[in-house]
Amino acid sequence: MTYPLRFHRIAVPKPWAGTQLSGLFPDVAAELPPGTGESIELADLPPQTSVVANGEWRGKTIRELVTEHRAALVGELSDLPDFPLALKLLDTAEALSIQDHPGDVRENGKLVRRGKCECWLVLTAEPDAVIYQGLKPGVTPEQFEEALNSGNPTELLNAREVKPGDYIYNEAGMVHAIGGGLALLEIQQNCPTTYRLWDFPRDKPRELHVRAGLDTAKFELQLPPIRKTDADDVLLQADGPFGVRSLRVNKARHLEKDWVGFTLVTCLSGDCEITGRARDNLQPARLKPGDTVLFPAEFNEFELYPSGWLILSWSRE
Repeated sequence: MTYPLRFHRIAVPKPWAGTQLSGLFPDVAAELPPGTGESIELADLPPQTSVVANGEWRGKTIRELVTEHRAALVGELSDLPDFPLALKLLDTAEALSIQDHPGDVRENGKLVRRGKCECWLVLTAEPDAVIYQGLKPGVTPEQFEEALNSGNPTELLNAREVKPGDYIYNEAGMVHAIGGGLALLEIQQNCPTTYRLWDFPRDKPRELHVRAGLDTAKFELQLPPIRKTDADDVLLQADGPFGVRSLRVNKARHLEKDWVGFTLVTCLSGDCEITGRARDNLQPARLKPGDTVLFPAEFNEFELYPSGWLILSWSRE
């Protein structure tokens, strides 16, 4: 694996879709039809499996690359057959459903089925925009279940106001809902399972998974802090199944990788060039806002050139 990989975007229509990505990332929005709520930048979730857009492996799916070049692509990570992470851009005019996700399944300490921990980096937020997470203090699971059947359960959830640049981690099992008026970068474990506990009124009602979602819910989880990204270099996610780092580059800098495996690089603003080094192999990638590239595991050093806001992400599983 000798070069940084780019992938074709996958547009996913959603009933809650907004229009904020067009102002943030005009080049991205030009590729997306109206009504797109999710732009999948990279995922291995058949049938939404990303396809390489450049170089020698153009036209291959990420699943094919993992199958044919596992060690070179992901390094010493899980031997599950899929790529470990998914990365999306979300654009919400309305709130999503109240939902949760299952956690990892392990047998004898070995990962046999991946769950879905996820995180959100807020790109734009209308005034009073919120992300709901967890039950309010004093609310019991029984009260919440009753509200699912008889009322508006969002009133029982913590409504956390968010601003551009905020970062929130969402552990598997946390009951949550993304509010309207937001554009987000979402990084998550590559897992297709979402349990929809309750949905907002829609023209076309969507399937619910109340019993499975309640069985999966971890109501005891503590609210994670809302972290800021205004400093030049912030390690946003130091534990859990993946790592996330925010870099605001205003001068050339050298970066040595201190994690194992691949590196995803997403540009959120500016115009930045990143050159990866794998021994004597130097591979540059010019990034515009909204671009994501995947540097395979053998790339251990990076040269960053101004200017821009970059998000680096990698898997630990």
